[in-house]
Amino acid sequence: MYTGNSLQDPPRKAEKCASDDPTVIVLSDDDALRSALQANIRSRGWRPDLYGSTIEFLKRPRADFLGCIVLDASLTDLTAPDLTHLICLHAVRCPVIVVTGHGGPAMTVNATKFRVIFVPRPCDLNALAEELHAAIQATMEIGRLEDCYRTLTPREREVMKFVAEGLLNKQVAFELNISEITVKAHRGQVMRKMNARTLPHLVNMAAKLDIGAGLALV
Repeated sequence: MYTGNSLQDPPRKAEKCASDDPTVIVLSDDDALRSALQANIRSRGWRPDLYGSTIEFLKRPRADFLGCIVLDASLTDLTAPDLTHLICLHAVRCPVIVVTGHGGPAMTVNATKFRVIFVPRPCDLNALAEELHAAIQATMEIGRLEDCYRTLTPREREVMKFVAEGLLNKQVAFELNISEITVKAHRGQVMRKMNARTLPHLVNMAAKLDIGAGLALV
């Protein structure tokens, strides 16, 4: 049973969730933990999706907008291989928060497009709620970037990739066999469509989208 502190819910507008609100999945057989998280998730205007077993979770339908997943590593039927599989399967789409056993240090594993956060028991639920908020904000930011990226033409995507890799306009022109003036025009369109303020800002966006890893959005 959960033995941490109680959540202090911030005043928020909605108990009723809209269909486009981010879904927060909680996978735990600890009724106290699930109940506390469910109340806080709803108070923030998100949609809680609760599961009490690994089998139940694996049978779930795909969520429209998955904002974050909370995995209780103490779940009775959750094996170490299952936990690894679930992290690898879902962390690429959204942040995963793992509530671990007693005594371990809190740890965050960062990558370009996702992160995994390990929170030891007994966890501070207010701090956990803030981790949820940060995770969902990160997911929403990636979603906005992907929406912008989808507006780029195939040639603009190529230009963005080369520019993010540090190539000069003349080098991009050589790689694509087009004129430098054309590269400048495409680069301007990329900056505008991606709402990039500066070149470093665009490079940061490309890193978050894993452009160099062959992102294919349609």
